[in-house]
Amino acid sequence: MRWLPESLVRGDGSIRKDWASYAIALLLLDAFAAATALVVAFGLRPAGISGQHYIAAVVAQVPCWLAVLALRGLYARSRLLSGADEYARVVQAAALLAVSLVMADLSVGTDLMARAWLLAFISGATVLSGVQRVAARRVVYAARARGAFRPRAVIVGVDERSLLLARHLSDSGFNMVGFLDDFRPIGSRIGSGVWPVLGAAYDLERAAALGADEVFVNPLATPWESRRAILGGHASRRFDVRVLAGRDESLTGNINVVSRAGVPMYALREVRLTGLEAVVKRGFDVVSATALLVVFGPLAIARITSRCMSRRPVFERHTLLDVRDRAFTVYTLAGSGPRVVSKLPALLAVLRGQMSIVGPAPIESKSGASGALPELRMMKPGLTSAVWANARLFDDASMVAAQLEYVRNYSVWRDIQILWHRLLAFHRSRTDAANPAAFWQFRPYTATAVEQDS
Repeated sequence: MRWLPESLVRGDGSIRKDWASYAIALLLLDAFAAATALVVAFGLRPAGISGQHYIAAVVAQVPCWLAVLALRGLYARSRLLSGADEYARVVQAAALLAVSLVMADLSVGTDLMARAWLLAFISGATVLSGVQRVAARRVVYAARARGAFRPRAVIVGVDERSLLLARHLSDSGFNMVGFLDDFRPIGSRIGSGVWPVLGAAYDLERAAALGADEVFVNPLATPWESRRAILGGHASRRFDVRVLAGRDESLTGNINVVSRAGVPMYALREVRLTGLEAVVKRGFDVVSATALLVVFGPLAIARITSRCMSRRPVFERHTLLDVRDRAFTVYTLAGSGPRVVSKLPALLAVLRGQMSIVGPAPIESKSGASGALPELRMMKPGLTSAVWANARLFDDASMVAAQLEYVRNYSVWRDIQILWHRLLAFHRSRTDAANPAAFWQFRPYTATAVEQDS
């Protein structure tokens, strides 16, 4: 389009490379700070610690210092250059490390923690890290004059509040690309002709195509339909979504409060599991699937043998949708009997990584995902869920709420609890008839239930 300058098109996400380099630089500076503090505190080391042993302690303490800083979010882009909050987090990390060292010394019972040494090390590392971060900020501010460290921002919804935010972000080092809005034609100019309207409010693909790093949503200037499409969108976007603070958004369970250019925002937490949580979840799935195959395998073999001898169909085929709306095939055992036995062949989908033991209710491909809440599709579908484990306690609306609460507040302990309740339900009704039509589809995904949850 002629009204769209070529300079706005950037798909390589280079701002993230800027921030990745900055985070690595901070990591090296913090390691240097901890090592320097340990060298300075050498003369105050606990009695009986030789120089050789002290070198080993330095090698061990530097990663500990970096770990607590990372735990406090001091290498996350949303926490960097965030005013005094960044320095406060350095102090909090120092206090956390000090308490951890004391508790470790007491638990082991070595009584080697000298107070003077601990004070010198912790205070030295804190001061040096703080000073180095002040210097690093000066470097970033100088680099912004050359175009680096300037996040590309797109604002969704146009009103006076949005214009004020655009001017403030532009003055604070952001590169304001433009607006997405449902009520103004594409290509029209906002703010005395400075910023263009790039597309409809729900069209975040346009923001991605322009290389946006952060998208700011003004809920008061965005229709309900577009707002729901944005907040329930896919978690694999390259940009971050921020919501201007408002009472309605503060009631949701998947937001964090952050500050961008001094303005309080709601940052959407990704529902999709990542990092250590994803590893633990995957390990739990593999171990549980293997155990179920070992325990209930003989019952499945007996049913297969019986149906083969009577020349009846052995398997039922189901085509489900995964987290990316791609179809995959799952088989269950035909016939009546305990549901856990009927689902044993589906454990192969768990071992392949297409499903989880516990998760939101799967969706059949023939019904499509349009009726399902987007957040319930951010985790792998499960062979069982909180709803199946306590089916008698739920009506249509509460089925949606229960699964939504599970996704937003996931932990491996919730999976164990749900499986325990499912085991109790299995003992209460050993002849639970297997109804294949009820395996993968819940009434909560009907339009009425979705509207009630909204």
